[in-house]
Amino acid sequence: MSYSLERNLLQQLGRTSRAMYSAFESEVGEALPKMRILLQVEKHAPVGQKQLAQVIGIDPASLTRQMKQLELDGLVKRESDLKDNRHTIVTLTAKGEKRLAELRPKRQTFLNDALAGFSEEQLSMVEQVLSRLEQRFQSVEGTDQP
Repeated sequence: MSYSLERNLLQQLGRTSRAMYSAFESEVGEALPKMRILLQVEKHAPVGQKQLAQVIGIDPASLTRQMKQLELDGLVKRESDLKDNRHTIVTLTAKGEKRLAELRPKRQTFLNDALAGFSEEQLSMVEQVLSRLEQRFQSVEGTDQP
């Protein structure tokens, strides 16, 4: 099966992704990538920045840029690993914990609203298609990110 340019699932996926990122930031009050980072730091802290990049599935250089901004905002603390100063350990600050507590209900409302009106069957089917696409893309790039 081939897709015409008028009906291209992958192009629609890109448009949908961009719309989701914009709506998330508008409704929740924080960019989705930053929110994902904060949630994963909270879950795994103290966590090495390299490990965090792997868990999130983000390029380490991109994560470093995000981390610098989160640190400037006072939401995370980065320190050299005492055992190996080539590694950076990340934790949430009290301000970061407070920010997550403020954002969590807004995030949940956004997720609930975004998926409202879809049946379990529809959601399951979309999830399966997206998972298969992710696996194909990862096999092309030669990585298996979480």
